[in-house]
Amino acid sequence: ASCVQACARDPRFKACVAHDAWLFPLSDDVASGALAAPTLFLNADTFDMLWEEGSRVLCSLLARSREKGVEAVAYGVNGTRHQNYSDFPLLAPQITMSIGVAGSTDPKEALDVVHKCDTAFLDYALYPEMRGG
Repeated sequence: ASCVQACARDPRFKACVAHDAWLFPLSDDVASGALAAPTLFLNADTFDMLWEEGSRVLCSLLARSREKGVEAVAYGVNGTRHQNYSDFPLLAPQITMSIGVAGSTDPKEALDVVHKCDTAFLDYALYPEMRGG
């Protein structure tokens, strides 16, 4: 949630990417408001199951942001858990997968998907002249 909070407070941030963000620490004004810059939320496929209230906060935040014309999207990456958004599973893939802190997707493949999503979104948000048609 740190990147979402920072982006809401500091206009120098022109886009935001939040990986499996725990939104509980957001200040009340940010959680009940709208995002200030284009934002991508990439979540583990356990996001809704682990924190139902977080899912409600996220959906409300996305809706209010879109109403204000701010590009805000959330996607779940199948076969991932929270640790898949770090490089830890790359160091010990069998261990992290067997104890359940990494999802069923190969850690290298999961990070590749995350990287491609991040760069595609940031290119879209920060370089509108690169968009086709």
